[in-house]
Amino acid sequence: MNNGRIYTPEPVAEFLANWAIQSPQDRVLDLGTGPGVFVFQAHNRLQALGCDAHDASQQIYGAEIDDEAWSDFSLLATSRGVSFPNISKGDFFKTTLTSVDAVIGNPPYVRRYELNNVDTIRQSVLADEDDRNNVSRLTDLYVYFLLRSIQFLRQEGRLAVITADSWLNVGYGKILKQRLLEEFTIERLISIDRPVFDDAQVKPVLLLATKAHTKERWHCKFIRVKNGLRFDDLPRHLHRETAHKDIQQIFVPNKLLVPESIWSIHFKAPELYDDITAHSLFTPLSKIARAQIGHQTLAKAFFVLTSDMARALNIEDRFLAPLAQSSQYHDYPVISKECEVRFYLFYCSESKEKLTGTHALQYIEAGETETVPIRGKGRKVVGYHKKPRIQKASRQNWYDLRTRLEARGRAEILIPRLVYRDFAVYWNRAQYVPGELFIEFVPHETIDPRVYLAILNSTVAEVLFRCHAQVYGGGTYNMNSGEIKGMPIIDAFRLNDKQRCMLAQSYEHFIQDPKSGRRSIDSVVSRILEFDQDMMQKVEETRRDLVEIATATKLK
Repeated sequence: MNNGRIYTPEPVAEFLANWAIQSPQDRVLDLGTGPGVFVFQAHNRLQALGCDAHDASQQIYGAEIDDEAWSDFSLLATSRGVSFPNISKGDFFKTTLTSVDAVIGNPPYVRRYELNNVDTIRQSVLADEDDRNNVSRLTDLYVYFLLRSIQFLRQEGRLAVITADSWLNVGYGKILKQRLLEEFTIERLISIDRPVFDDAQVKPVLLLATKAHTKERWHCKFIRVKNGLRFDDLPRHLHRETAHKDIQQIFVPNKLLVPESIWSIHFKAPELYDDITAHSLFTPLSKIARAQIGHQTLAKAFFVLTSDMARALNIEDRFLAPLAQSSQYHDYPVISKECEVRFYLFYCSESKEKLTGTHALQYIEAGETETVPIRGKGRKVVGYHKKPRIQKASRQNWYDLRTRLEARGRAEILIPRLVYRDFAVYWNRAQYVPGELFIEFVPHETIDPRVYLAILNSTVAEVLFRCHAQVYGGGTYNMNSGEIKGMPIIDAFRLNDKQRCMLAQSYEHFIQDPKSGRRSIDSVVSRILEFDQDMMQKVEETRRDLVEIATATKLK
């Protein structure tokens, strides 16, 4: 991927173009021209509807900023003997656009930290100051592309795009969902389990919507295409009365589609999710605990040391704190003092004057002379203390993480942010510093930690976690502290003493044998929730299916 280029396979582009373009007179806007896959499919579609080839080429609009992509597109157009006068070399956000009948494409996927001109983009897309104040600066580029393009789509016009599906889940997708609900009838959302893009860790979703908000359409169709079905075969199966075994379709009432909710749940486990969360013992996690991302150092290469590095540098023990870096480095769900320390955090609050003669001072001074790249900015600074993010942190001593961490404390319960096939929540008995790949779970009221550890390690909790987490193309479920706050969880304070005791005992069985001990936790949870055997079987089948979503998405 370069400058957000993730090229779309022709069958996908053909499907979207054929759905969006309904008349030989349609004017079409392509989002992110790239090498022209959508442009040529639109050209073909217009001709198939009866439009002259020359006229068709003049009815397609777009812009491409990337030199290499523009060159590829121009050469391919020349080789086909066609020119597109309304597709220009330039910035999409500065290009003059006209009213169109169809918007199609695959808008560039560039992460927010790689955007150098975000203020200019926001100004051009979000004319209203209130919108700019309400839309997160963490918004990814493709959302801005969509927000600008729909302004030029006429009433009854059609929007058909393929994007990363993160907007369905994350906070910055709220503005796009709000605009869609206010101005469009969302016809279909199609999630695809198998990889679509080569060499891209992106899980895609297809959005098909008509710019005509009408009360007559009371539902949206959510379609999940499972791993066994090739996309080429999808169109002919969508309209059949008997659905293909690898196509899951559900109708979601519009009243359930609100900007603040997580829409991807409707692809994953819609019926079971509703059955579980309707139980009176469930409440949003934020109601019972504080959830916060583990400590972010702002300069991992300096502050995080492997045990071998710490020994080689001879840094004094008092300036090192054991770090829970990631769940992949902990094979057992309890982090105890007996565990081998794999990572340390440089943990020093003393001034340089007080550090005279220490190896810690030598390490700090070396860090102040090292050439350090600035992530996503294409430039470097000399010294970690010159990194903009560290300077903005306004620490009395730039290398001092200890002062803030001592005030913040360390959670006993750590939920992993990245989950692959196996799911486990960790008991941080040794009080390691939680790294940024963990979410700290801190109950608002004091309770035996084993109670919530049992609840969070149950299969029911895993299903809810995977429903709320974002699936990425690398086969990973990614959870952030914002989304987990809305995840339903059993409220332990509404349980009686006997139920809490049963949970604590089941957790003890679990840590004695994590592979088989989970059955003990699930047995207690099912008794508390009064879930019968059939219900628990559905929970386990759903868990396996959710694991397979990520497995199918993983690039081979």
